[in-house]
Amino acid sequence: MDALARNARGQHRRGAPLWETHHATVPPRHRVPYTAPVLDEAVAGVLKLSKEWAFPVSEETCERVANYLTLLLQWNQRVNLTGARELRELLGDHLPDSFALARLSPQGASVVDIGSGGGLPSLPFAILRPDCHVTMVEPRAKRIAFLNMAVRSCACDFVKVVRGRLEDLPHSAYLVAASRATFSPQDWLQLAPELLVSGGIAVVFAVDPVDAGPSPVRLVDSIQYRTASGTPRWSGSFCFT
Repeated sequence: MDALARNARGQHRRGAPLWETHHATVPPRHRVPYTAPVLDEAVAGVLKLSKEWAFPVSEETCERVANYLTLLLQWNQRVNLTGARELRELLGDHLPDSFALARLSPQGASVVDIGSGGGLPSLPFAILRPDCHVTMVEPRAKRIAFLNMAVRSCACDFVKVVRGRLEDLPHSAYLVAASRATFSPQDWLQLAPELLVSGGIAVVFAVDPVDAGPSPVRLVDSIQYRTASGTPRWSGSFCFT
């Protein structure tokens, strides 16, 4: 897959990546009941994607993301968590959004993901960016059960799982607000500001670039890329003045 991750606007400064400045305390390696070849394929896929995104990660981080993906596949056999049914779909068509969110989020950000579903893109993001505190919001009980289990199994110390909806959350509480599939981009840009602290950003996931529209919405940064199936993707961060 050619992830073709490129910033349409400003690049981060050169030097050590922000996400390498914080290391989560990880308990002994967790394994889920998948065969070793599947886990090894998942680890290799995460590592390949990290290189394509120029986003250096450790082998331990790759293993934790891989374990999450295999857990998701296992639970998805009996609980509807994602439309993806195979590892290659998760790696090629879904995980790139987690890397996009990781590139767009400031260091040490408090991040809220509305409509987290099975945890994409926010749970892999939390593993890739352990400097951030992540709140995953999901209304359905079975998905909440999976998210809580996955957070424990993947040693995501700074992830909070909340059963609820956008209207249940406190106002002005987060630096970054993301929602991948719950709202249209235009609706999300109207709803997200109430969740954000001053200077916060809303992250939008779309196929085509999203027009910021009239003030007070302003595009801060954006990334264009393609999934393994060739579908174009665009992610952008917006601020509100």
